Amino acid sequence: MRKQEKIGYGLVGAAVVLILLGTVGFTLEGEVNDVPTPNVPEKTFFGDDALPSNGLSIILTAELTLNWDRDDIYVVIVDEEEKNRCESLPTGLFNEGSTTACTPYDADVLAAGSDGEAGFSWVVESGVHFAGIGTVDDDLPAGTDVTLAYSVHIQASFVAYFLFALVGVGGLAYTRME
Repeated sequence: MRKQEKIGYGLVGAAVVLILLGTVGFTLEGEVNDVPTPNVPEKTFFGDDALPSNGLSIILTAELTLNWDRDDIYVVIVDEEEKNRCESLPTGLFNEGSTTACTPYDADVLAAGSDGEAGFSWVVESGVHFAGIGTVDDDLPAGTDVTLAYSVHIQASFVAYFLFALVGVGGLAYTRME
């Protein structure tokens, strides 16, 4: 076997392995304990720090799955503009179902869930995003802390598959070189 054939078939093999690994992906799991819950009904409170961004969104897709241990709260994910708008509204101007609600029913919320057992999933986007927490009902929460369990599944994106295919095609072409 010639040197070009060895290198070319090696590139094809590498492309196939990368495609398989990109399809399977990997999952990161964790838990955040003792998150304080708000005691103001119908108001979302946001963290000071932004969520990690997916800076490699062209090559990798990441999907967040979030669950929590209580059903009397909701969790939302919003962009920075929506966070600033929600924090600027005074308490008492909220009505469920409107676009100014700043609750899970808000039209500008990227991901939301009000059932901790079912949770929610969100495909992580590039940009600045914040997580918020609030009470579901007018009643104050029964406890003071909540535990959030998260799972992030990372896979190759369409662009990555395209690049892997190009490596494979390049490897096949290299085997034909004289």
